[in-house]
This record gives sequence, C-alpha cells and structure tokens, in this order.
Amino acid sequence: MAQRQKQQPTTTYRFDDLALWKTKLPSAKHAVLPPQNNRPNPFVTTAVVYASVFSEGAVCALERKSGQLLWRKEIPKFGGSAVHLRQGKLFAKTPNTLFALEPESGKTIWSFCPYGDSGESIYSDPTVSGNRLFIGDRRGYLHCLDTRTGQTLWRTLTNTEKNDDVNTTPAVVGGLVIVGTNANMVAAYDVSAGREVWKRKINGPSTFGPLLFRDLLVVLTNSVYLLTPRDGKIVRRFSWKGDGVKEADCTQREVVCMLRGSWPPNGQSKLVGLNERGIRFADKSSNYVAFVRCIDKTKLIYISHLQGIDVRRQSGGGLACQIELGNVSSGVGPVDVKNGAIYALTGDGSVYALKHPAV
Repeated sequence: MAQRQKQQPTTTYRFDDLALWKTKLPSAKHAVLPPQNNRPNPFVTTAVVYASVFSEGAVCALERKSGQLLWRKEIPKFGGSAVHLRQGKLFAKTPNTLFALEPESGKTIWSFCPYGDSGESIYSDPTVSGNRLFIGDRRGYLHCLDTRTGQTLWRTLTNTEKNDDVNTTPAVVGGLVIVGTNANMVAAYDVSAGREVWKRKINGPSTFGPLLFRDLLVVLTNSVYLLTPRDGKIVRRFSWKGDGVKEADCTQREVVCMLRGSWPPNGQSKLVGLNERGIRFADKSSNYVAFVRCIDKTKLIYISHLQGIDVRRQSGGGLACQIELGNVSSGVGPVDVKNGAIYALTGDGSVYALKHPAV
C-alpha cells in the first residue's frame, strides 16, 4: 500500500550559501539538455568533474577540489545530456556523432557518424560492456562498436515501423543488449552477433531508459513495465489515468518515478516509489522540468528542477530539504554526489560544488 508522507518543516538553503566553488563555463548559453536516462550531468570522478554542454556544444573538465577549468572540447552544434566514462575513454555526443575522447585532454580518439553530420540522426546515448559499445539511431538500428577503434562489429534493424526511432539508452544484462523503441516495443539481442532473442509489445513509445532494477528490467512509456530480462515476460505494469511517467531512477528497494502531472501544467505532480509488489509510496511534488537521481550511499533522492534541487528521503520519498537557485531560474541538470558535496550544472552554464546539507 502506498504511504502518504506527513508534512514536516523543511529547511531551505541557497546555492550561493552552500557553494564550495562555482565555475562559469566558457561560451555556455543553454547548458542543460533533458536526459533520456539516469546519468548525471556533471559526472564526477575522484579528481575531475566532467560536464556536457548542450549549447554552445562542448565537453568541459574541471578540477574537482577547486573547480578550475582543465580543458574544454568544442563539439559541433549541440552537446548531449551527459558524458559516459568507460574503458579509459570519455564518450560524448551530438545529435549525429558519437565521440570517444581522452579523459585527460579531451582529444578525439575516434568518432562515429553513421549518416553524415547534417540533421539529427542519433538521440540514443551509448552503453559500454567490455570492449563493445551499443547505441541506437533514429532509423531504427542498434549499432555495436568496438570501443578500442570505433569500428562497427554489427548492426541490426529493430523494426520497420514508420516511427522506428531507437532513442533509448541500451541496457546490457545476461549477455543481452535491450532497447526500447518508438515503435511501441522493446527488444533484446545477443551482444556477440546482434541476433534477436525476444521482442515485447508495449503500450506506447519508449524514449527513457531502460533501467536495471535488481533482477528486473524497467521499461518506461507513459506506464512503467517491470520485465524479466532473459525473456521479456511482464512481471508488473503500472499506469496512471490522465498521467504518465516523465523521469525515473532506482534505489535498492524501489523504482522512483516522477509523474508529469496534469495538462496543461498546474505545478502539481507526484513522486512515486514502486516495485514488483506494488506502489510503495507517493508524495506530492511541485517542480517544473524535474530530473530524478537516487544515490544509495546517502539514501536520498535528488530532484533537480527549474528553481533548484529538492532532496528527499528514499524511505518514503519525504522532503528533507530544498536548495534554491535564488533569483535565477535557469534550471539544474541531474546532479552527482561525491565526498560530501553535490555537483550541479545550471542552465546558464555554471558548475557548482555545494556542501551537502546535513539531513
């Protein structure tokens, strides 16, 4: 049964009051692109903060402790919603090209541009497993590349529907690579050769995820599907009359979903936690353009939105504190959390390291 949270006094902080450092990125105009997965932007390692800038397109690396700009790599047109660091390479993208960069310098190692550099042919983000990289495209193909060279190992056409886009971020589990499509279906392929293993019809286009939750696959349309990865069997499906899922992430106990709310927007929505047993909690939210990040180490949920960040408890979704941008309402991308600090990229191109409030 869903738990309703009692209203508690909420502590409110300001970005500038918590700022350990703040760095304005060069030439950034509209820095944050809404994500189609649960990856943070910026992404933080032990020593470096990496930020993907939507416009003007760029990838930036900053020193984690000071915020000093280490390097900036201009990429054509518009940058993606996040970078992906795997196998000693930093993967970044535009709407038509995937770049493998040197993390230390931003130098291009290789690039993949299957249909030329005009138009927008790739909305999918890459996933790496071993020496294989998987990414979809807007012509319905799933590509498998060698991470060392960028050479295509195989590609497969997922469907022949008119709305055939593969815009999701591939999930790799149990020797399968799994993608949702705009053609109202999700499909699994053998990672070694691209052989189709199973397909499952769903009730709408899937553009966000899929996510891995314990031993289940989470597929998002307006609904939430929980599937078994090996065969695509539907374990549970959750739907909301007149509403649907916008963003999601996973804790160890629940899939945490941000619902869109009514249309036209009235500023009210819900944060919902669910698993295979049912709805575990539901709490009101009043955030516009909200992105969800769950951090198991802190046992908190971080909801970035136009006015700042809401910090909520994983145990029930209750509001722990709010961090306001102040007079600027440029929005905040999905945050990362490391060593007692929250790292955030704002829409105007400022990267913050914020002292984590005690909650």
